[in-house]
Amino acid sequence: MLGLVDLINDRPVHLNKYFDWAQKKIKELNDDSKWRDKIMDYETRLLEGKEEATIAGLKKLIAALRDFGETNQQILHRLEIDYGDQFTKKELENFMKQA
Repeated sequence: MLGLVDLINDRPVHLNKYFDWAQKKIKELNDDSKWRDKIMDYETRLLEGKEEATIAGLKKLIAALRDFGETNQQILHRLEIDYGDQFTKKELENFMKQA
């Protein structure tokens, strides 16, 4: 298992022929600029999708909190605590307007 962790963290591993093959293949892929660009584009799309999903979830949360009688001030305070490291206060206020 530790060999696999080392491989994932890009540390040299020489346990057997399978690890040698995997390490060689990873190096080849990392050296291929087209492949690297594809991976970076894919990672960017994943992050954008994650943010969109988070925003959709936030809007549902805001609606649910309103259904439970929370005031906008209370909701904003809760959002700042839970999501203030991901979004600005202004963004959170805009999500509240959109919800």
